[in-house]
Amino acid sequence: MKNQPSLSVNRFSSPLRTQPVSPASDAEPLFHAGDTVMHPSEGICTVAGLREMAFNGSMRKYYVLVPSSEKSSSTVYLPIDRGNTLLRRLLSEADIRILIRSSRDYAGLWIDDSKQRKEAFTRILSEGNYARIIRMIHEIHLEGEQRTKEGKRPCASDEAVRMEAERLLHQEFSYVLHMSLEDTVAFIIGELNRA
Repeated sequence: MKNQPSLSVNRFSSPLRTQPVSPASDAEPLFHAGDTVMHPSEGICTVAGLREMAFNGSMRKYYVLVPSSEKSSSTVYLPIDRGNTLLRRLLSEADIRILIRSSRDYAGLWIDDSKQRKEAFTRILSEGNYARIIRMIHEIHLEGEQRTKEGKRPCASDEAVRMEAERLLHQEFSYVLHMSLEDTVAFIIGELNRA
């Protein structure tokens, strides 16, 4: 098994970028055939190999990525220098537990005004801070439960943000934890509720 950098507490501000890299056009690959990596838009991918291809008259090395998502049937070709910046190794189970626990530090994300809340939640998603995203999902769940108790439907924009946030997190978490998506949600809630 290859060395995998673990997350340190000061990296929680952006766990999507867990590897500091200096991109260069002739960069050496950080990942190799058989590695499992996280792509920001494709999700979990397996590096099928490296390929040299011509683009605009010049040869470049590319990562050949196969997304694990059932929704994607395409192969992704990513220049190595760009891939070294965008791709990262998957989180470990210990990293996931630490992220969930650290999400408690972000309590109070809820904003009563729905328009302001939507803007704030969209910004949280785009920042990619997993701990804040976990807390946001939790607060949307809590508010949705309260609205249901009051005989109201959950806010559609909150539900849309929650579903996008869960898609972002749960694919990686369930893969790493070897759990179904439903069990992953239960695991996260259990970790959040632990003292």
